[in-house]
Amino acid sequence: MPPPRKKLKAPGPAAPPPPPRRPPSPSRLEFRSPADGAWYEARVAVQGGALRVMYELFTEEQDEWYDPRAAAAAPLDAAALRARFRAPSTPLDDARCRDLRPGDPLCVACALAGGVELKFFDAVLESVSPAAHETVDGEERCACRFSVRWAEGPLAGAMAEVGVEQVCCVRSTTPVRDPVLAEFLDGVVSKSPGDDGEGSATAASRSSGAVAP
Repeated sequence: MPPPRKKLKAPGPAAPPPPPRRPPSPSRLEFRSPADGAWYEARVAVQGGALRVMYELFTEEQDEWYDPRAAAAAPLDAAALRARFRAPSTPLDDARCRDLRPGDPLCVACALAGGVELKFFDAVLESVSPAAHETVDGEERCACRFSVRWAEGPLAGAMAEVGVEQVCCVRSTTPVRDPVLAEFLDGVVSKSPGDDGEGSATAASRSSGAVAP
């Protein structure tokens, strides 16, 4: 006698299509990585309710995610995360070195690992040692030397002397107002404990590893 046929479950309703992904922010930002404290160019997008930070010129495995719904993480400090973003610093123009003044905030390339790695950290200009400029292929080349004091990074507090090719000018020290970033962080701030039925809003930052220069 053949075994009785199993009843087949009635097919459930079709799953709704996934929500469209939010497009990345059209503007490029500068982001201070929590992995090494260095500044990198990045773009942001909101995907699945989480903020995705995408480093320029790096693989997506090194993207970082900030998810306010992650139950195992500490509460998200929206103000601290917002402060990690700013407008991209601009390389110092060879012809504009005379515009710098002591105390100006800079973002300077720092040679690490015996000069193999170059990472950008904040520094403060102490003084400029002027030198005659040259003209190469019709372009002015600055030969001045810049004494800076590192404000962040592994050499924080130490002095260094650098050339124009290592110096970028910080455009603003106030948090940048990017529309995608602002909407995400403003939404986190507006949440109160218990809004999602699972307690206070929390965040998880995950990275596939240390961010390379």
